[in-house]
Amino acid sequence: MGHTDEPTVDPGGLSTAQRLGDACAVCRKKWPRPRVLVGRLPDSTGVFACDDCAPAPPVPRARRGPREPRANTGRPAVERPPVTATAPPVWTDAAAMEVSPGKG
Repeated sequence: MGHTDEPTVDPGGLSTAQRLGDACAVCRKKWPRPRVLVGRLPDSTGVFACDDCAPAPPVPRARRGPREPRANTGRPAVERPPVTATAPPVWTDAAAMEVSPGKG
């Protein structure tokens, strides 16, 4: 029985210790033993991370709908970009300085 609120992790990218829960799934640290559940393997075994790495795993991407484009290649030809008023840049006191390493 699967858990719907936990991401499924591909075991192919994990070491044996990570798959058994003896090492952090992110940094591979073994001590202290990781205790934060960050996902599950396809066989429902828990995948754990240490306290420092627990927020690090990326959020799984949402599944694409059947009509959603595969790549974001820009705006459609019929859509015009929004009009924005921009002022020219205002330059204030600027200075240039040459730095030569090793010369004191």
